[in-house]
Amino acid sequence: MNIFAELVCSVFRPNRYGEFLKDKKRKTFLFGIVLVFLYFFLTIMVPLVRFQISTGGIMHMVDEYVPDFSIKDGKVTVSRTVQYDKDGTYVFVDTGSSFIEQIGSSDLKALLRVYDRVVIMDSEQAVFKSSTQTRQLAYEDLDRDLFMTKDSMMESVGSMVNLVMAVGLTVIFAGMVLLFFFGVLFVGLFGMAVASCMHCSLTFGQLYKLGIYARTTPLLVKAVLTLLPIGVPPMFFVISVGISLWYLAEAIRHMKTPVLTGGPLSFSSSQTGPIRQDRDPWSYGESGRSDQGGTSL
Repeated sequence: MNIFAELVCSVFRPNRYGEFLKDKKRKTFLFGIVLVFLYFFLTIMVPLVRFQISTGGIMHMVDEYVPDFSIKDGKVTVSRTVQYDKDGTYVFVDTGSSFIEQIGSSDLKALLRVYDRVVIMDSEQAVFKSSTQTRQLAYEDLDRDLFMTKDSMMESVGSMVNLVMAVGLTVIFAGMVLLFFFGVLFVGLFGMAVASCMHCSLTFGQLYKLGIYARTTPLLVKAVLTLLPIGVPPMFFVISVGISLWYLAEAIRHMKTPVLTGGPLSFSSSQTGPIRQDRDPWSYGESGRSDQGGTSL
């Protein structure tokens, strides 16, 4: 069974989970990677594409909001006045006047106390504030060889934005993979309790393996919910673990496995000793565990 067929089977056929125990570890790990990539595509890539289409992309927004400017021969020139005042950020740019000296140091300090982020530029100097750090820069102190325009900035920033996005998406995907396989640990641990209650002697490694497939449905449900206006409900992780445990319980119910040590002994009508449990412990069956030809004491 290929990985995509296993994706369908893990959602709609929990009674066939016994077949997954025959998969090699490499294939099971690859299944988990594909599942996480599908979740990553639905929750990260689809909203990102929507954002790109609706706004034209980050560089289009920068081109729209940043006016034409030039830095040449120790002078800064901006084509138009820019003013922005929202969410603790204040921006005022007017390179046609020297208003920073006119407002006075006391008014400037008061302005810097009110806002968390400040950019003020006039024809001679600029004042910047980011969090608690403030810097005042005179244009005459700039390197005379420094030359920059909006077009050159857009070209250099554009390649940097693409690189940052690629690195960021890679880091996010790697983090999702690690969190997925870590989360399966909880499913495996709780699955041991479920297996014990159902008198099934699956090992933790086998339960962990089945847990990877049991995470398919809750992960896809969460991905779909992120695309809907209702969003993901609180404490969804608890709900998703419950769904995974239900899949494990259904899988165990349809597998033929030996009883746990200390469980009831079965005796044959033709012998006085206990029946030898020599069948294949992981053979797949539709009717669950059965003790043929005997009665339980």
